[in-house]
Amino acid sequence: MSRERFRNAELAVLGACLVDQSSYWKCADLIGPDDFALPAHGSLWNAIADQRKAGREADYITIAEQHPDLAAVATSASSGAFATSNVRLYAELMLSDAVQRRVNSAGLRIAKLVGEDSMGEAQKILGACAPHSAGSAKPIREFLRESVRLMQERCDATEVLTGVSTSLPWLDEQTAGWQRGDLIILAARPSVGKTAFALQCALHAAQAGHPVFFASLEQSGAQIADRSLAHLSGVSLQHILQPKRVEEWEWPKISNAGTVLEKLPLYVDESAAVKVDAIGARARQLNATKRLGLIVIDYLTQIMPPRADKMADAIQQITRAIKALAKELAVPVMLLSQLNRDGAEKPKLTHLRDSGAIEQDADAVLFLHRPDDGNRELVELTIAKHRNGPCDSTYLAAHLDVMKFIETQDRPQSAEPTRRRGFNTFADRSASREIAL
Repeated sequence: MSRERFRNAELAVLGACLVDQSSYWKCADLIGPDDFALPAHGSLWNAIADQRKAGREADYITIAEQHPDLAAVATSASSGAFATSNVRLYAELMLSDAVQRRVNSAGLRIAKLVGEDSMGEAQKILGACAPHSAGSAKPIREFLRESVRLMQERCDATEVLTGVSTSLPWLDEQTAGWQRGDLIILAARPSVGKTAFALQCALHAAQAGHPVFFASLEQSGAQIADRSLAHLSGVSLQHILQPKRVEEWEWPKISNAGTVLEKLPLYVDESAAVKVDAIGARARQLNATKRLGLIVIDYLTQIMPPRADKMADAIQQITRAIKALAKELAVPVMLLSQLNRDGAEKPKLTHLRDSGAIEQDADAVLFLHRPDDGNRELVELTIAKHRNGPCDSTYLAAHLDVMKFIETQDRPQSAEPTRRRGFNTFADRSASREIAL
């Protein structure tokens, strides 16, 4: 289709909006001022939009009176040959041209990129080429069809879970697995085992065949590999870090764990002090070829904050960007966060560090907490927020020497005996069951 036809489509859109006052609302959701090839056309569109949004007429006379500099282009648009009933089609034609222009411009910008994250920047530039429209309202029946389709998929599935298994049966029962598009916040005070727990979830998902992207902003890739070997082999991390201490019988376990680990679809990014946009770009790149099942980001305050007047505002921008990423890719994202240092009391949502936006944007918030100073291996796992399920807690045995958490019936000494919760769905389990990964 010729460039002239696209230009005529722009004039037809503007002319229809000047002649028929309902035409603007028929295409306002589809196009914006940046979609016009000529700046004068974009300015006229803005003038029409201002009038219509204020509930006023937007014809040649009112536009020329308020914007004399636009009188000539308004005259040209009004005198063209067009059918107001086709205004939506005209808008689609000019939008197609706008996307083509952006792609051509993006190619020139991408050709000039340099630096370590040039691929990520290229992804962002190409992403900006997409139509800027905000979509349109649809009848509820269209969403009902999708809801019924997903329900049918769940009924037909052979697996009990509808999401990615968490590695803990109790947590699977509460959440039905990590759900696509969800932002899961895992928070704890320092040295309770956030990274170990997140890595256990990542390894479990990868062993189930779900590709995992692990953004390790604090630890190196080699450190993540060391921890993974300890988890999979059951050999103490201290022995792996100091090989002279490894017992003869432990070497085969380490070797077997290494064989398993090298085949897992677990992808680790060890970049430090990166922006949230860079994390998003790398996740998109990987998802395009691997179709990710889980993203883990370790951890929130290690992400380079965007410019903002307050740290809370910067955190809000980060969490909203990560939630948008989860929704866009339809992948669960686990984001690790520290808690404020308010003593040893049981964590609450108000303890989330720096910003209430963390709680607001999250679909689920999980806390790890040591309830008994006399028993460092006992950790309480609490679901403090859950948009689509119950909030509850259980106890785990934290074997951090091998980077592993298992369920346990142990309780803090001060706690009264309580009925074990959460065993009503899965098969019988022992009091403390090691999860096979």
